[in-house]
Amino acid sequence: MLSILLTVLKVIGIAILVILGLVLFILLLVVFVPVRYRGSGSYGAASYDVRMRASWLLHMISVQGEYQNEQALHIYLKILGIPLYDNLKIRNKKKKLTKTKAENTVEIQAASAEDPAPEDFSSELAAEAIPSGDRLAAEMTTDADTWDKSTDNNEKKPGIVQKFKNFLINFVNFFKNLKFTIHKVCDTIVKIKDNIKYYLGVLQLDSTKRAFTNCQKQFVRVLKKISPRKYHVSLHLGFDDPAVMGEVLAVWGMFYPLHQGNIDIQPEFDQTVMEGSFSFRGRVNVFVFARASCILFFDRDIRQLIRQLKNHQ
Repeated sequence: MLSILLTVLKVIGIAILVILGLVLFILLLVVFVPVRYRGSGSYGAASYDVRMRASWLLHMISVQGEYQNEQALHIYLKILGIPLYDNLKIRNKKKKLTKTKAENTVEIQAASAEDPAPEDFSSELAAEAIPSGDRLAAEMTTDADTWDKSTDNNEKKPGIVQKFKNFLINFVNFFKNLKFTIHKVCDTIVKIKDNIKYYLGVLQLDSTKRAFTNCQKQFVRVLKKISPRKYHVSLHLGFDDPAVMGEVLAVWGMFYPLHQGNIDIQPEFDQTVMEGSFSFRGRVNVFVFARASCILFFDRDIRQLIRQLKNHQ
């Protein structure tokens, strides 16, 4: 009996270890395996074409998007080569459903319009069914009510003394409200002034400067990691004024250390032309974001800055 119990516990322990190993393996894949992306496109005088694609884990999961002139944006998702999402198919299905609903409502309205509505006939019968004596009594009661209301209104009209008294009360209340509003505005201005003084003092602290420097450093690092590793831009530009084209080429030459020839310009000096194409590829890693988040979360200066901002609220 004891050996059977130990065997069962051994099997349960092995199963738990296998499950934990699978969870750890999947977590490592999500954190360290990058998402690769690429894109390309072209632009001409009367057409343009843009294509984007992102894949993960040897193209087991891929998302693609296409956008061309005079066509809708097409986005579709594939897992293991099997399409699971296509926005154009969903849009077509919705259009068909709305079309069928509209047709059904039109048919219902047409059918209801053909049937006679007995409302007018019933209202005429009800009017004829009321005796003439009752109608006369109803008209007399309404006339008496209107006469009573008019007499009450004439009796309740205030006199000149009452009007003057009401005017003085409203005048005094206006100045009271004005005084209260001025005090409230002054208090708000003083509070804003104190807040500005406090925040300027916080920004001038050495710890705040170190916190901003650390945030800037991590932001630049993440931006470098997620930016395209390879890119190429080919432009065919031209202007009627050769001087404008010369200025564009001068700026392009000034930024040559940054693009290092990846941006190619084919100039035209006697006509207006704007055509080109581009392509890029890169990868994004979850580990980069996790590392930057951990560094910023455990930074002492950033914690102190957040604490100071919360305490003043």
